[in-house]
Amino acid sequence: MIDSLLNTGLYLFAFVFVLSVVVIVHEWGHFIVARLCGIKVTHFSLGFGRILWKRTDKKGTQWQVCLWPLGGYVKMLGDEDAASAKTDASKIPASERKYMFMSQPLHKRAAVIFAGPAMNYIFAIILFTGIFFTVGRSVVPPVIHEFLEISPAREAGMLEGDRITKINDHEINEWSDILRVMRISEFGKDLEFIVDRNGQQLTFRVDPVYHEEYKDNLPRIGIKMNYEALESQHMGFVEAFTTSTELVYTITTDTLQYLGQIIFANRSADGMRGPLGIAEMSGDAIKGGIENLILFIANISVAVGFMNLLPIPLLDGGHLFFYAIEAIIRRPLSERVQNGLLWIGMSLLIGLLMYTMFLDIPRIFERIFG
Repeated sequence: MIDSLLNTGLYLFAFVFVLSVVVIVHEWGHFIVARLCGIKVTHFSLGFGRILWKRTDKKGTQWQVCLWPLGGYVKMLGDEDAASAKTDASKIPASERKYMFMSQPLHKRAAVIFAGPAMNYIFAIILFTGIFFTVGRSVVPPVIHEFLEISPAREAGMLEGDRITKINDHEINEWSDILRVMRISEFGKDLEFIVDRNGQQLTFRVDPVYHEEYKDNLPRIGIKMNYEALESQHMGFVEAFTTSTELVYTITTDTLQYLGQIIFANRSADGMRGPLGIAEMSGDAIKGGIENLILFIANISVAVGFMNLLPIPLLDGGHLFFYAIEAIIRRPLSERVQNGLLWIGMSLLIGLLMYTMFLDIPRIFERIFG
């Protein structure tokens, strides 16, 4: 019982820690660009609810930590809410109104909003670069070590020792490339594998299968890697930075392709994770050591940056969408239209949260209780 409580506490701590770091970075992006644009920031908050700690700096920004550290916000002069969705200038002296967010030209407002997701991406590249430069990048060659009991790859004619070099149009340089391609593969479509067998290039058509025991509902071809072949590739700073930038770009494009398949190609969304799933992965990451934790934070930072760029009202991407319309029609959308779209956006986000929790709870319950 005590071990179970300690384990649960570790997972909660890991989740709060990871989320807090990523949120601080995101909000720092908004904050620093707002100040560079001459906008007065009144609040920088980690969490919501009752204020546990606060301090006001020389420029009038109140830095605070609140009771519920599940998110955060930057509030600018005149904002009525943390999302900067509503502004009230009636209580602001006329001499101060030029420092309000909504008083700024369109390009400055867009820059402030875009800076949050952009900082998440920059932060991820910094973390990846730091790990690759100091520790190296862990790589397993894309060589088939063993087959599972159910193995479409073996049925197609592949052998142990075959080195996979290409899947469809995707070049394969390491084992993680195989996993990445499998994650974004469309349901019900076979894959073309090119393998190197003793210097000979062979082509195989493989029809992936779906195992009920795996809850992510991803296609599998029934092959295993050789964990003993794990090696660390040490990189110079330039190579580490370039590799990190390419990795962040790949994560983004893969996520976009995955979402596109869910929306347009009738792909199952069972592999999605919500807050509980992220908490689960955070705990697993912190158990794996500091390197795993840093890499996980980098991945979550990319995910948060990507999600906030989606054109959904309430998110940063929704604000940018409004600004794009404003740039086209030369005036802001009416408050009535914006409020209607904000309610739609809120409904979508609440629905997504409930759906992912519906997916997370049974999986986590089964993991805990078998």
